[in-house]
Amino acid sequence: MTEPIIDGLGMGPDGEREAEENEARPWRYRLALPALLAHRTAGLFGWGAASGFRIVHFHDIPDEQTTAFTLFAEAVVQRHGTIAPQDAEAWLAGTPPDWAAAPRAGRLPCLFSFDDGFASNYRIARDVLAPLGIKALFFIAPGLIGLPQDEQRERIAWTIFDGAVATDELAPDLRLMTWEEITSLKDMGHTIGAHGMLHRQLTRLAGDELDWEIIEAGVELTARLGAPAAWYAYAFGDIGSISRSAIELIDAHYRYCRSGVRGVNDRATAPLALRSEDIELSAPLAYQKLTAEGGLDGFYREERDHLDQVVSPLPELPDDDDDPDWQGPGAAAGQLSQPAGKSSDSGNA
Repeated sequence: MTEPIIDGLGMGPDGEREAEENEARPWRYRLALPALLAHRTAGLFGWGAASGFRIVHFHDIPDEQTTAFTLFAEAVVQRHGTIAPQDAEAWLAGTPPDWAAAPRAGRLPCLFSFDDGFASNYRIARDVLAPLGIKALFFIAPGLIGLPQDEQRERIAWTIFDGAVATDELAPDLRLMTWEEITSLKDMGHTIGAHGMLHRQLTRLAGDELDWEIIEAGVELTARLGAPAAWYAYAFGDIGSISRSAIELIDAHYRYCRSGVRGVNDRATAPLALRSEDIELSAPLAYQKLTAEGGLDGFYREERDHLDQVVSPLPELPDDDDDPDWQGPGAAAGQLSQPAGKSSDSGNA
């Protein structure tokens, strides 16, 4: 039997309440429900990607957004299914797992991803992801972990939020995970990736500073967690935050690079140009679903083209996907010395 495309949206008390709330929201939110229904209808006729996977990513998830995240995660599990980072790696290596055997347009599986290492991510992993059986990616800037509280909050304001938020405007309980919590995530079966050493915009860096920001992040994670870091997500994720020189460094020391550019990851997607959907938990659930199902892809075609131009063609390097001797970031050159004025001491947990 064909499953309904409305999926409960716009029907019953919850749908009616969401429709009422949409009246007071921006037009893109108010149009989310009809746009989602239209998008799903098009999918029934074969429109849209028929194979591949999508990455959905999040940042800090405060207590008041936990319910919204849970509803979204449950909806994804029910309609699309989720994959673990290892499944994505198998797909990118050319050996798709079982979930790729029967592709369905508009219902591609999702890989969950979290940026910046906020403490709320650990709570979400324990209380929401674990009961749903979701294994996710967590991107950490190791140079910010374990800093004294006041210094860490200053770093959050000036590097993670890029100065857009003053330190005294941060939520009083906002902090990053400890190394114990990050290790616990790894023990739960999640994958820890590098998000730069200090979460700095790579296009503002050059020379030794660029080397240190990219390579040392993986070196530190490898030393702390006992396994090479294969994944990298560059800070801010937009096309203005990545350069050819940065991609060449990432290519030399990691296997995968996740951007913040929207789109599906299919056979044509390079492992260093992975797309991802930023999910707005403050938006209506219909808008979140529209985002996760690729309803916004058409607005980001130029960004995807630009990203693909940055990463291709890269100089040929040994294929480390099948190399059992791959040792991870910094292995070729050894651990980098820190640039002048930068502290490599990320503190004790």
